[in-house]
Amino acid sequence: MKLLLENWRKYKKTLLKEGGFSRIRQIMLGQVPSIDQVGILTAENPHGVPSPPEQNKALMKQLKQALQGVGYTNIGGSFGSPEQSVFINNISRDDMTKLGHDFGQEAVIWGQKLRTDSGDPFFQFEYIEGNNTVQTRDVSLGGEGVQAHTDFYSEKGGRKFLIPFFDEEYEAATPTMAGRRISFEPDEIPDDDEAQQVAESIKKRSRLLLEKNRTEKSRHHHRNLLKIEIDKLKNFLEALE
Repeated sequence: MKLLLENWRKYKKTLLKEGGFSRIRQIMLGQVPSIDQVGILTAENPHGVPSPPEQNKALMKQLKQALQGVGYTNIGGSFGSPEQSVFINNISRDDMTKLGHDFGQEAVIWGQKLRTDSGDPFFQFEYIEGNNTVQTRDVSLGGEGVQAHTDFYSEKGGRKFLIPFFDEEYEAATPTMAGRRISFEPDEIPDDDEAQQVAESIKKRSRLLLEKNRTEKSRHHHRNLLKIEIDKLKNFLEALE
């Protein structure tokens, strides 16, 4: 009898884990009618600098307190190092970016439910730095191929899922750092506010990438945005030729 009870507890625990993962995947695929917006956020390692475990634990507690009255699910994952996050239901973009700012995060993920021409629901996800949407993705992944990932994934109950931001398979034209300049002379930059801002951002990200005390998640963030901004500035320069 004791063995039967123990086996039932293990089976029940497995069902609960699988149910949590399945629920998140159903939401991300637009299959839950009551949920039209979602967000993924951590409070750990603010400003891209590693924090002690006890501080990260306290920050996550503060984040959950800020979400009182809002539906969320605890999730885990790995982004250069293990990370605890929350998957938030029905949160607006403004509220999501404010939380990211309040907890010192370099980026947040937010998604909203849209519909195809034929009426089928799907989620469009945004990778947001500050209040600026850097990339969008109309797909999220949680199949067998994702389970082999060793880094840059989220998980629930041991089952992994991800949104393929900065993934070359989902880029029309994939930027790489190979052969790219990462510095530009001041007299090369067009007399254009946007071009000047992009050039300054490139300088800033280049400096941040040289800092030793940064998380790998932060480096990943700035490396990928650096690629995008270099291509953007290159387009400005080519337009002048």
